[in-house]
Amino acid sequence: MANAIQEQTSSSVVKADGLSFNVEHDAIMSALTTCAKVAPKSSAIPIMKCIKFDLNSDTLFVTATDTTQSVLLQLKVENTGNQNGSYLFPSREGIELVKRLPSGTLSFSVKEASVHISYGKGSASLRVLDPDEFPQLPALQGAKFLHIPIDALRKGAAAQRFASTDENTPILCGVKIYEAEGKLGFVATNRHRIYRYISDVTIPDPANFRGGAIDAIHFKSIVDSFKDADRIAMALSDAWLILRDRNIVYFGRLLEGNYPNVTDVMKLPQQPIVAKIPRGPLDETLNRMLSLESENHRVFFLRSDDGELVVKSESQTGEIVETIEGSVVDDGLTMVKFNGRYLRDALAVGDRDVKDVVLHMTGPSSPAYMLYDGDPSMTNVVLPVR
Repeated sequence: MANAIQEQTSSSVVKADGLSFNVEHDAIMSALTTCAKVAPKSSAIPIMKCIKFDLNSDTLFVTATDTTQSVLLQLKVENTGNQNGSYLFPSREGIELVKRLPSGTLSFSVKEASVHISYGKGSASLRVLDPDEFPQLPALQGAKFLHIPIDALRKGAAAQRFASTDENTPILCGVKIYEAEGKLGFVATNRHRIYRYISDVTIPDPANFRGGAIDAIHFKSIVDSFKDADRIAMALSDAWLILRDRNIVYFGRLLEGNYPNVTDVMKLPQQPIVAKIPRGPLDETLNRMLSLESENHRVFFLRSDDGELVVKSESQTGEIVETIEGSVVDDGLTMVKFNGRYLRDALAVGDRDVKDVVLHMTGPSSPAYMLYDGDPSMTNVVLPVR
């Protein structure tokens, strides 16, 4: 995929009449599904509501773009017309149509400004547009790539749960990608909680590493598209996050503004009250607690006389109280109130083999730190509810 952009942008645009290729339904549908995450749902500009098809020999390059992100995919096809060229395929109707077509081989052919799709004993046609004015992809020249295990990238993208959704603070709607003592780190916050993941990926030149914040929803969505990859190449330029594997290149525009420095907030307290809690039972308890309609999804943490964690929730119509069997809580814990949904989000991002979480607390109004037993790479900070 290293030369995919050069090939895609340098192939000459010719008259689309006569272009034809065969492709397997699953292959083209996979590419279009990824494009659907990028192509705008609506636009006043007709070409922006399209996906670009570039046929070059037996390779089809598929491009979707909007103002903040772009994606280029390549897939193998059978060039039945022995002709190269480009056209714009309607994204909304085209994706919905292909999704509903039967499995097997699909035949795409262009005639008189329409693409005709043959399948089994049926056929369909859609109008296509000239590709001349379709936006060009950003350049890759000079991009310095890190090669990241897909599991590490997914942990970084899990920060999306913790980012803000308030458009009045757009920088907080992103995931910050940064250098953390020579390692690749990811952080997100909505001011009420923080997620930080520091991977094992070494940054070769930490002093010159370009950090940046990328829209959290877009980031998570595109990372989920790398289903079969083991490692992903990643680079950050002045304006773009670039992700690349064998068949996909993704560009996401970095958010403008200064991301808040959370370094000091992430420091663990010196003499905390520690609660070690079985992760599964705590999640099940919180799930039941959230059946009550309490303000800010509020739950109460207390210590029982036997040193176990007691969790309570109450609303105008009911109350639930449970003791978490197998939990161990230090002396000195007074009642602390948390947002139960935030706690469940924090439980959800840990690896499946993490059996216990450890809460470090200092009081009812101080941040609580959730650590994952046996996995020091992730830390969650949750502010108590007042």
